Amino acid sequence: MNPITPIIRTTQTYIPASTAPPDNAVKAAIPTAASSKVSIGQSPPSVDIGTYNAKGTVGSGQVRYVWEQDGLDKLSLNMYSAVQYSSAASRFKGLGAALLEQLATNGGQRISQSGVAVDSGTATDPVLLGLQQARLREFATDSVNFTLNTASGATVSLGLFSSEKGLAVDAEVLGGSLTASELKGLSIMADSFQTALNGLTQEPPSLKLGALVKLDPTLFTGLKFEAQLDTAGGARQKFALQMDEHTRSLELQTPSGTVKMNFDTQGGTLLGSDTQRQAAVSNYLTQFDAAQKRGNGDEQQMTLFKDAFRQLNSVDATTLRPTNHDTPLNKVSRMLLSGLADFNASLTAPEQRTNPMRPGEVDSFDYNVSQTTTRKGGATNLDLQQDQQSTLKAAWHKSLNPLVELQLSLDSKSQNYRYHEVHDETSSSTRIAFVNNVMVEATATQQATQQERVRTYQQAELQSDVTTSASADQSRDLLDMLEKLLAQDRQAQRLGLTSSLEQQVQAMRGLWLLQSNPALIEN
Repeated sequence: MNPITPIIRTTQTYIPASTAPPDNAVKAAIPTAASSKVSIGQSPPSVDIGTYNAKGTVGSGQVRYVWEQDGLDKLSLNMYSAVQYSSAASRFKGLGAALLEQLATNGGQRISQSGVAVDSGTATDPVLLGLQQARLREFATDSVNFTLNTASGATVSLGLFSSEKGLAVDAEVLGGSLTASELKGLSIMADSFQTALNGLTQEPPSLKLGALVKLDPTLFTGLKFEAQLDTAGGARQKFALQMDEHTRSLELQTPSGTVKMNFDTQGGTLLGSDTQRQAAVSNYLTQFDAAQKRGNGDEQQMTLFKDAFRQLNSVDATTLRPTNHDTPLNKVSRMLLSGLADFNASLTAPEQRTNPMRPGEVDSFDYNVSQTTTRKGGATNLDLQQDQQSTLKAAWHKSLNPLVELQLSLDSKSQNYRYHEVHDETSSSTRIAFVNNVMVEATATQQATQQERVRTYQQAELQSDVTTSASADQSRDLLDMLEKLLAQDRQAQRLGLTSSLEQQVQAMRGLWLLQSNPALIEN
C-alpha cells in the first residue's frame, strides 16, 4: 500500500519541550523551516494540511509524526528534518555521525529516538505507539547496524532504521562502560562512519571505508557494519563488513553483482613492508582491470571490487606485527612473498538470458582470485610457500554492427551478433626454504591459460564457431640471484651505505607475482 504522505507546512518558531502540554506517551516534534514545502511521497493535492505544533500534531490533515523523546539536541533536530524525505541517502545524511557523537558526549548512556507516522485522526495509545515503534525498527525498509568491540571489553551498538512508517535510531554500550579514551575515539570515528554510510546510500553505491577500518588497537579490537537498503529502482542492496585484529571480510550485493572478500594476516607474520605491499596491490589491480576488460564485465562493479581490495589491504599499514617479525631470517624469507594478507575474493554478476531464441546463451561474469600461504618449521629451519591463483568465466552477446544496439528477439532479423565465452586460469607459486639459517631453496613458477570461443550469427544462422587459446608457463630457480643480492647488501652495509636490497628485489617482482596474460610471462 502506498503511504499517504502530505506536503507539510512547518512553522519557523521552535517551542521548547517544557512549554508543550504534558503527555507521557507522545512527545513533541520540533518544526523546521517556515513555510517550507517538503514532498515525502504522494499526496492528494486537494488535501488541506495544517501546521505542525510543538506536540507534532497538525490541525487538519492525514499524517503526523509522533516522537519517542523530547529534545533539542543535534541528533533529534537532525531527525526532525530528515524524516521529511523519502530516500535513505537524505534520511541518513549526517544521522550516523550525530548518533555516534551524541553517544560519546553523554558518556555512553543509551539513546533511543524515533518518529512514527500516524494518521492524524488516530488516538496515540501508549501501547499501540510502542508497538509501532518496535515494528518500525523490525521491518525497516532501510537499516544500518554497527557494532564496535572495545579494548576494555565493552561493545558499542548502533542502529538506524527508516521506512514509510518513520525514522528511528538506537545506541547503547553493552558489557561494560567506555573509558575516556574510548569515548574520545568514538567521537573521532563519527565522520568516518558517516562517510562510509554516505557512500553506501549513493546511486550507484561506492565504498568509502577510509579511516573507519583503520582501528586503533589500543581502543578498538573489531567492528561489524551491516546495511540493507532499497535502491531508487526498488532493488535490494546489502552490505556487510566484519573485522578484528587479524581477519576481515566484506560482502556487497547490488543489482549489478556481488563483491566478496576475506583476509587473514595469520597473526601478522605474512605482512611485508609498505613498498612490498603497495607493489603487490598495484599488480593485483592491474590483473583486475584486465579481467574486467577481457570478460566484458561491468566497469562500476569492478571499481567497487578494486576499491574494496585497496582499502581492506590499507588496514595492514597499522596492523600489529609479531615480536620476531623483523629478524634477518624472517625478512629474507618474505622477499618472494606479496607482503599481503592471505585472501580470497570474488566478483559475480547475475546471469541474464538476453536471447529468447537461444535461452542457453547466458550472459555472465564470474571472477575469483586468491592467495594462500603455508609455513612450516621454526627459528632456524623454515619452509615457506605462497600460491596465488585466479579464474575468469564470462559470456556475453555483442552486436555485429557497433553502431546498432543489440535487441534480440524471436525475429530472425534481430539475430545478428557474436556470442563470446571466455575461460581463463592463472596461477603463480613461490617457495623458499632455510636449513640452519642458510637459504637452500628459492623457486618461482608462473602459469596462465586463456581460451575464448566466439560464435557468429547472421539472421539467426551460424556463420562461424571459432575457439582461440593461448598459454604459457615458466619455472625459475632464484637461489643464485637472491644470494648475490644478499651478498651485495652485506657489503654495502659494511661500507656504511644505504641498503637497496628491497628496491632491487621489488624491481624483479614480475618474475613471481600473478600474471594473467600468457604473453607477459617472461622467458
